[in-house]
Amino acid sequence: MIPVVTPDEMAAVDAAVPVPAATLIERAGAAVAFEARALLGGAYGRRVLVVAGKGNNGADGRVAAGLLSRWGARCDVVDPDRAAAHLSAPTARACDLVIDAAFGTGLRAGWNPPPQPDAPVLAVDLPSGVDAATGFDHGSWRAAATVAFGALKPGLLLHPGAAQAGRVRLAEIGPEIAAGVDAVARAHLLEDADADALAATPPADSHKW
Repeated sequence: MIPVVTPDEMAAVDAAVPVPAATLIERAGAAVAFEARALLGGAYGRRVLVVAGKGNNGADGRVAAGLLSRWGARCDVVDPDRAAAHLSAPTARACDLVIDAAFGTGLRAGWNPPPQPDAPVLAVDLPSGVDAATGFDHGSWRAAATVAFGALKPGLLLHPGAAQAGRVRLAEIGPEIAAGVDAVARAHLLEDADADALAATPPADSHKW
């Protein structure tokens, strides 16, 4: 079973673990960079736009940009307010990937994103504008993939947020986080093996009575 936690539960885990926030950001940013490289089929020579806000999601995006640049990608990092102007520029047509690190689970209202980019979008933790607790879409880009950290959030599983998230990959960012999540999680997503265990094959001579 995969733990599913609310934004408040995840915030409590983050606050309680004895790991510096900077370390968690480095781990999360690395997970984003590896997923971006996989989506791109390699980093060298690729053009990547990172829309990075002021919070931890933005910091994750900037770490990812640094790693991708080290691997040979050309990365532009812009804040959400400048994303529209950047995406409307002629050079944006040559962009191979957009990393959505604008806002995270703490967003309480929507943002007004530019039109959906032509390039595929990789969301950091969840698409910016999707409510992490309910899946309500206040305004977001549809992602090709989302990298979630530590645990799944309800908004990645409930529509319309689930449709906006695309393929979701859960990235482990440390045993401390995993232990904290296991301690607080009240909901879980069943996997195939869990369903098989619940629906055991009855004996051949059994009957409904």
